[in-house]
Amino acid sequence: MGVGAMGQHHVRIVSETPDVILAGLHDPDPGRAEEICRRHGCKSFTTLEELLDGSNAVAVAAPTSLHSEIGEQCLKRGIHVLMEKPLAHSPAAAARLVDLAREADAVLMVGHIERYNPAIGKLFEVLTAEEDEIISMDFRRLAPFDGSRCLDVDVLHDLLIHDIDLALEIANSPISKVSATGRQVFSQQLDVAHTRIEFQNGSVAVFWTAKCSPKKMRTITVATNRRYISADTLNRTLTVDRADKIPSAEDGTCFMADIRAEEIPVPDEEPLRRELEAFFRAVREGASPLVDGLRGLQGLEALELVARSIRGEL
Repeated sequence: MGVGAMGQHHVRIVSETPDVILAGLHDPDPGRAEEICRRHGCKSFTTLEELLDGSNAVAVAAPTSLHSEIGEQCLKRGIHVLMEKPLAHSPAAAARLVDLAREADAVLMVGHIERYNPAIGKLFEVLTAEEDEIISMDFRRLAPFDGSRCLDVDVLHDLLIHDIDLALEIANSPISKVSATGRQVFSQQLDVAHTRIEFQNGSVAVFWTAKCSPKKMRTITVATNRRYISADTLNRTLTVDRADKIPSAEDGTCFMADIRAEEIPVPDEEPLRRELEAFFRAVREGASPLVDGLRGLQGLEALELVARSIRGEL
């Protein structure tokens, strides 16, 4: 459903996947729909209802403002849904989708594609290999403003939601405090935001998010008491700086020593293909998605705290 910048790649990958039948697609732009169908040899349905009549699972790559409406139509029919992030335009709408999926016993997966970026996969492997305390996280997600995508939502729902989801997973702790600022630059929505989230376990996350940068940036750094882990999801790299000697209050040592840097190999895999494969497994085998509807809802609830802080309501 929807064959814009992201949806066209859903169609491409599904059409190439063995043992999955591409029933077809629907897009409100008939010309665009026909173009994608010619490219991948599939059928274009005039209405969403016609598409759903012949489907048991749907990937929704429509504007965020339509996620709730489309998701409800699918889930009321018991159709499994992969919903591009964010799950909905508000926590209340997301909660409704979570309830419908539970009632229908249908898979509701949220397309947080960064979870399937191989650099992020390796980041989580490194974090779980040793049980260090998470001290801080730094997220930088910057993009130029091109005036052509995600104009129905602000920078929080377009970009920050990715990193909110990752921070919730890494911290693995309830939020205790949120402070944020933001402003419009080129649009009528928030185009830039600076956010700080404190978690109950003491870890802190800082987010630099903007749709008005001269170039793209996608970096994540995680600091523990002895490791500094840096991921670049655009260039698919991961570096771990490790200190074997750390400061000690007992002997008066006040510096870290024997720091070693290690480049972790990152596989060359397409994140969206990995995401769709996970969705297919969830439908076939009942495997739990990395980001199910409930986690998608939690991300939106955290995002609402950020929005309230920017409005001066916290």
